[in-house]
Amino acid sequence: MPLVAALLASGHAQAQQLPSLDSAIATATRWAAQADAGQADAMWKSSGPMMQKSVSSADWAKYLDGVKKQLGATQSRDWVQLGRVDNPQGLPPGQYLNVVFVARHATAPAVETVSLSQAGTNWVPVGYIVRPVQQQPAAPAPAAAPAAPAKPGK
Repeated sequence: MPLVAALLASGHAQAQQLPSLDSAIATATRWAAQADAGQADAMWKSSGPMMQKSVSSADWAKYLDGVKKQLGATQSRDWVQLGRVDNPQGLPPGQYLNVVFVARHATAPAVETVSLSQAGTNWVPVGYIVRPVQQQPAAPAPAAAPAAPAKPGK
């Protein structure tokens, strides 16, 4: 019986060590809000070492400035999808999560993806990709149907 109790306790302890999905969404939302506020330096400083090694603070600021110039101010943002990735190729082994948002900007809508890596009991931002959504031009209104010819009177 003590062995079962020990196994259950270790399972409970392990479950407590995994960061929650709610915390991932909150972290990603705060990070994207920093982009809206032009806080590129704060974003870079709070990112994981993997991101800091792959992009300089200055290049990160240029990327965000380019996004803002292209899309304008953010008007709204809603998360729409979470995607878990385990041990992706080309990255250090571990748990990763992508939080995908649909955002409305001044000039166009966009899909924004904040990538997070698991760091102990927290999620740490490691990437932010913004893809403008190409809007389809509105279909032309159908031409008015010609009026039916009048029926001759009797």
